[in-house]
Amino acid sequence: MRIVCAVLLVLVVGLAWQLKTLIDANRQQTSELEGYRVVGYEAATHEWTILRNGTFDGKYLKKRISVICESYTWAGHQSVWGPEACHLQVGQLIKPNPMPENARDFVDVFEMPGEILSITEGHNAEEVMQQFKILKYEVLEGQ
Repeated sequence: MRIVCAVLLVLVVGLAWQLKTLIDANRQQTSELEGYRVVGYEAATHEWTILRNGTFDGKYLKKRISVICESYTWAGHQSVWGPEACHLQVGQLIKPNPMPENARDFVDVFEMPGEILSITEGHNAEEVMQQFKILKYEVLEGQ
């Protein structure tokens, strides 16, 4: 009887440890800020690499999106076209904020997989819209 109790105790402790590990991994995953993180720029090809993380259809995913600039538009000014027109910073986190308290904090990201990624920031005279052609789109985690 003591052996059976000892075996059961070992099994319960082992299962509890596995459950704790799963819960901690899930917490770490969901505590990461959701949004678009600019992680690289290749000057020779003008290609930007962006990691997109978030919950899609109830499932947490991380995606890598490779893009090249198509156009940059500042408020009512004429658009600038071409692969060198856009300005992002490596390390920058772009977090959509479509309903801010202050209109100048507006951020919208429109993503059409395989086609375009459009980032709009600011409002009225300070609005900047950058449009990118998606070159590559891949899921890294959560498949």
